[in-house]
Parts: sequence; C-alpha cells; structure tokens
Amino acid sequence: MFGTLLALLVVLLGAGFVSGAIPLRRHAASGAESSRWFDWGSAFAAGVFLGAGLIHMLPDATEAWTRSGWDYPLAFVLAAAAIVAMLLVEHVLPADDAHHGLHAPSADRFAALAHGASHRAVYAILTALSIHALLEGVALGVQREIAAALVLFGAIGAHKAVAGFALGVSLARSPLPAARAWLLLALFALATPVGILFGATTGAFESRIASTIEATFLSLAAGTFIYVATLDILREEHGGTTGRGAQWAWVATGTTVMGLLALWV
Repeated sequence: MFGTLLALLVVLLGAGFVSGAIPLRRHAASGAESSRWFDWGSAFAAGVFLGAGLIHMLPDATEAWTRSGWDYPLAFVLAAAAIVAMLLVEHVLPADDAHHGLHAPSADRFAALAHGASHRAVYAILTALSIHALLEGVALGVQREIAAALVLFGAIGAHKAVAGFALGVSLARSPLPAARAWLLLALFALATPVGILFGATTGAFESRIASTIEATFLSLAAGTFIYVATLDILREEHGGTTGRGAQWAWVATGTTVMGLLALWV
C-alpha cells in the first residue's frame, strides 16, 4: 500500500506544479473560461468529497477515537472545527481581491484574477489553497484500502489541478518577482505530498497513539472535504442558471460511488 501511495504522491506533486506552471509560463495573457466538462468534473469531485467525508472518514474517525478510549464525539467536533476554521481562512481573513479571486464563479474566476493581485491577495490565496491540499493529502495518506485511495486520488487530483491553475494565474499577474512566484507554486505543489506522508506514517507509532493520530487526521480531513464539497465547489458551480440538473446528477453520481464503495472497504 505504501508503494501505491508513493506513486500517487508523485502524480499529485506533478499535477499541482504543472497546472500552476501553465499560466505562469504564459504570463496569464488571458482569462480561462470554464468548460462543460470542467463543470461536470467539479460536480463529480464534490460528490466524491461529500461521500468520502460523511460515509467513510467520519465513521472511520469515530472508530479510531473509540479504540483510543474516547466516548465523546470528537470526530464530529473536530470536523466542525475544521469547517469553521476554513470559513475564517477563506471568507474572513483574506482581502477583498483575494476573496473574490477564490470564490468567484468558475466562469469568472480567472478573468477576475487576470486583472492583477496584490502581494497580500496572492499569499492569502496560497494559504487557503495549501491548507486544503495538505488536509486532502492527509486523508489520502491514512487510507488503508487501495480502492478507496484511488477514488479519493481522482477527486483530489482534479481539484488540485484547478486550484493550481488559479494560483498560477494570480502569481503571473502579481507584482512578485518571478523566482518567488515559482517558489510559492512549488510550496503549493508540495502541500498534498507532505499531507500524504503525514497520513501514511501513522502506522509507525504504538497502537493507541497511532489510533489517536489517525482519528485526528481523519476528523479534520472529513470537515475539510465537507467544506470543499458544499461551501467551495457546489456554492460556486451551482451559481449559474443553466446546467444545474446535469451538475446535480454528477454530484449524486460521485456520492453514490462513495456509498457503494462502503460496501466493500
């Protein structure tokens, strides 16, 4: 299983860096419109994230907390804390230009970023996207079944590629020196692999400590996945007036896939 996680780590590292490097190398000369396939892919990823958080991670985290001797519902408390923390990071702390760049509808997001971003906006966007990427990597790293890991990998890869492209656009249009922009993109690309390594090393600890670490990671990641699915992807992708039925169908498909997966893993 560790070999599989290592291979997924390398692929996600490349996805994050390459998707951000495309607009950075081209200097983001123009905005990018969201395609129908992108909308459907995002909706499917949202369904996978929602199902993973509610059907897989929260029950697994609850079981791990029980093995550690806790009767209090810490899994749900930490998941809720993760959602509240992400609201603070993404909706309260960023400046107005960073907030709009992060949360404009996907069809408008890149055009909005193409007008330029301040130093503060770029760092706010980098922080928010990197926290997402880190916790998504942790969730993948603690998986013990290859089937579940591969499904999560697909959703995380799609989300990271889109996030990397948005970050690359903001870096290209920012006043930052080119060397620093490439360094910041590399830090974002590394966030998910670092999370995978954190999650994968939980098995190296003594049984009760490993259960506590795994439970904590799973709880926080579950909250992050639920946040990404509902307050990130769905809130943005369902803001339009067309294609809502198809997007709902893809969300339902992603959630159903995770529900069916729970029958075997």
